[in-house]
Amino acid sequence: MNSEFVPIAEVTRGGAVESVHHGAAVVVDKDGTVIAQLGSPDLVTYSRSSLKPFQVLPTVLRGVPDRFGLKDRHLALMCASHSGEERHLQAAREILQAIDAREEDLRCGVHIPLRYLHEDSAVPAKSSFSPLHNNCSGKHLGMLALARILGCPFEEYLELDSPVQRLIRERAAGMLGMKSDAMQVAIDGCSAPNYAVPLRALARGFARLAAAAGPKPATDDECHDACARVVSAMRTYPEMVSGEGRFDLDLARGTAGRVFSKAGGEAVECAGIPECSWGIAVKIIDGSARAVGPVIVWILRELGLLSQAELMALDMYVNPVLKNHRGLHIGTIRMIGKLTRAAG
Repeated sequence: MNSEFVPIAEVTRGGAVESVHHGAAVVVDKDGTVIAQLGSPDLVTYSRSSLKPFQVLPTVLRGVPDRFGLKDRHLALMCASHSGEERHLQAAREILQAIDAREEDLRCGVHIPLRYLHEDSAVPAKSSFSPLHNNCSGKHLGMLALARILGCPFEEYLELDSPVQRLIRERAAGMLGMKSDAMQVAIDGCSAPNYAVPLRALARGFARLAAAAGPKPATDDECHDACARVVSAMRTYPEMVSGEGRFDLDLARGTAGRVFSKAGGEAVECAGIPECSWGIAVKIIDGSARAVGPVIVWILRELGLLSQAELMALDMYVNPVLKNHRGLHIGTIRMIGKLTRAAG
């Protein structure tokens, strides 16, 4: 067994163990010091959509929201893996109009909106979808807005060596405490460049975002205000970052915004806790998203970061139950890992 990841959760059916999810998790402070871990903090994984709060920073730093009259709910959508609900589509259309772009300029591709999966509802007959329905359309609109500010051709905004992607790569690397050439690059599901980094780097990035929600440091940090605005947007408009029936929104509501989080594909999840400036990063090795929410909530509970009222509000993740297509209770997901606290 690879020592970088360990058994983290098991799935039962009728009282017997049917499946086991392996993974790794780490909690760090804004300086990257490990607070707690499960498996190796150095496990390398693609960041996937958990990178979005960092990808939007150059857009904010270049003054895009103010230049185009965009609000924080639009900024939250730029950080989103949205569900294609009407509120998401309306905000996306508003950004599109503000930056004088067309739907055809979006190069994220088209898929069935996530809302149908999480609502467990059928796609209406004769439905047609556009790139705006793609869960990553907000991110791409932010990139197009940055391209507009930079004077770059829209058709080149996803190119790895375009000014847009160079700015994003450098800023993301800085937030993660890495050198940009140390991040392995590949293409994400939405066709944008994505980067493989150690879990501890992702957690540190979210800790730095969380820290930005506090007082501005005495030392000059040009990114502080941009980070603070991104975090504020995510905490104020969590319904724009995620969607109904999804973990990121449930966690935000269950903690009244004390904790913000961002899911990524293949069971990556990151969270930030502003009150202590800590960041959390989790990776489930088999890519199963069903274990992600319970693991994050378990970590928060183990660290004493959730009140009894919050645990009650998040009971579906504290005591996750599996049901079949008739709604019958057929099993559970239970934590079997051991979160190790750092000495001192």
